[in-house]
Amino acid sequence: MNAKKGWKRTGWFPAVILLLSLMKLWMIRGLVIYPLPEVACDDGLMANWALNIASGGWTGPFSDYIFTKEVGFALYLAALNLLGLPYIFTTNLLYLAGCLVLLYAVSHVVQKKWALCVIYAVLLFHPIMTAVDTGQRVYRNGFGTALTLLIFGSLLNLYFEMEQKSFGRNFLWAALAAGSLGFLWETKSDTVWILPFALAVLAVTAGVLIKKRKSIKIFPKLFLVFFPFLGILISSKSVELLNTRAYGSSGIAYYGPAMDLLTGVESEDSAENISLSRETFYRLCQYSPTLASVKEEVEQAMDRCDPHDTHPGDGNVEDGWIGWALIGAVDSAGYYKDLETANQFYREVYEELNRAVEQGDIRLREKSVLDACHMANSAERKELFGTMGEIWRFVAGCGGMFSDICELSGDDIEGAQTFERLTGNHACYEAFDTDYYCEGWIVYPNYDLGELEVYIEDAEGSQYVRLDFEESADVKEGYPNVRGADQCRFLAKWNGTGKDHTEFYIAAYQDGQKVINARITKKGLADVKEEDCIGSVDSFFQKEEQQATRAEAVKAVKRCNGVSSLYAFFGGVLAWAGAAAYGVFTLLSAAEWKKRRYDTVNLWLVITGIGLSLLVLFAGVAVTHLEKCPAVSYMYLSAAYPLFSLAALLSLAGCAASLNRRIRHYRGMVNHQKVKRS
Repeated sequence: MNAKKGWKRTGWFPAVILLLSLMKLWMIRGLVIYPLPEVACDDGLMANWALNIASGGWTGPFSDYIFTKEVGFALYLAALNLLGLPYIFTTNLLYLAGCLVLLYAVSHVVQKKWALCVIYAVLLFHPIMTAVDTGQRVYRNGFGTALTLLIFGSLLNLYFEMEQKSFGRNFLWAALAAGSLGFLWETKSDTVWILPFALAVLAVTAGVLIKKRKSIKIFPKLFLVFFPFLGILISSKSVELLNTRAYGSSGIAYYGPAMDLLTGVESEDSAENISLSRETFYRLCQYSPTLASVKEEVEQAMDRCDPHDTHPGDGNVEDGWIGWALIGAVDSAGYYKDLETANQFYREVYEELNRAVEQGDIRLREKSVLDACHMANSAERKELFGTMGEIWRFVAGCGGMFSDICELSGDDIEGAQTFERLTGNHACYEAFDTDYYCEGWIVYPNYDLGELEVYIEDAEGSQYVRLDFEESADVKEGYPNVRGADQCRFLAKWNGTGKDHTEFYIAAYQDGQKVINARITKKGLADVKEEDCIGSVDSFFQKEEQQATRAEAVKAVKRCNGVSSLYAFFGGVLAWAGAAAYGVFTLLSAAEWKKRRYDTVNLWLVITGIGLSLLVLFAGVAVTHLEKCPAVSYMYLSAAYPLFSLAALLSLAGCAASLNRRIRHYRGMVNHQKVKRS
């Protein structure tokens, strides 16, 4: 009987948590990726780096994109590829783990099990992890959100358990915080917004330890207080070491100084978010012959970027894209063949422009810290705080986050298949009018491709389509000494035999005699030796498989979007209710502090710490939005969403618990008075 009562009291809680977790993993079943291989500086770059890392080549040959992004997400993708783990499932599983770690931390200050279940459900099912640009897109924002929850949760657990638990238990939390913080530091450049929260939590932890120094051994545990920050040091130094070993340095020394000069020149044609106008660039070319050597390439790069700006057609490139335009132009001019050549270019540009500055030919804009923070005057400050308010409402509303089947076609198909192989997840393609579709290239080192007849055949030798070959400059560049490499790309479509399991081959004939037979697989060509046949199957589809993938994706999208609509409907209500509850809870916590009741104050500190961290993030995004490029997007604010919801829920829970205690205390006093009078 007692055992049954105990189960009723506590046993249902882990069962509910497990059920919610399984429901989330079922909900994302069949969700497809949204590959963007053409985004060479983001998704395509990470995929390329990941493939190189997985093959043991670090981030690949030196190029204009080396050192421009953090490598953490590429390392994550490479690890998933080597382990054979699907990207969407694993990233959501990592997010689930972050929710559990954070839930355990919250359980130190929220005692009601039903309240913990609500908090876990709201965090777990947040559409930020299934939306197109964060959950389905193969980029760093979903992964970064999961790491953020692990950081916040492990730091809070370290704070709550440092005094009571063992050194080993504390070390596990410190190690998890260090690993997550270090990995996030090398994944997203805006990780700095987390540091104020981390510093505050660990400083308070250190203060508590020092205050209790007579009752516990504090020095080993004080070491753990600083341990999380070692994660940043270790990860940064490791990446620097690997870059130095691969490229001779961990960066291009004169790139930063040269770019600062280029974008810091005072000009008469200054415009909003334009640090280097086309006219200013032309003027700088007069003082820098080295810069003038890439004038044509820079003009072409500006022409390519101009249509994507806030004001297309003005001929200029805004600050969010000018750096990419410049390095792309320098690369096109041939200066990125190795690190030394690139650094020499930027060094000469810097020295030539700096000489012009010293001679007074050009002047640099004076920009203070307040200028950089968009706070130089009252108008800018008003605009900044107004944008932060806009961001608060944007995050509170949870709008715009939806899942999709992300149908791909045309030139996107080849690159998308690379993402499929890398991530272990399916993508969705436009409906094909034939049973099979195959795209790739093939050459035969011992034969002249122009003299061969090449067919798609099945195992019985039945021919379906003869291959016509097109120009392939990229293959020729990789295999300059192989005959036929300049025109060896093909695209073939054909209908099948009606059999369930048919294998197809690329069969080459010379004078009516079959000389090479290569089996087609989704991973490439098989059953041939490289000295006889070299090739790649960039895309290979079967209509039935694509139809099955699409059907599962449609179901997954409906499930995910059903949940998203609930968050969009209730998000604003939760946000405003949480804000009101926080105000009341702040007053109640102040009263509890005076009475030295610190449990309530602990919860208030957690909520306040999360809130202040979010304000730092909102301020950073607002400055970027106002000074560089549009940034009020759920993609850039991804980590804010679950923490925002958590702060609102904790405020409601804390306010309700405090009011309930006061009501019970008041009732107790009334009953006591009644007893005395009776």
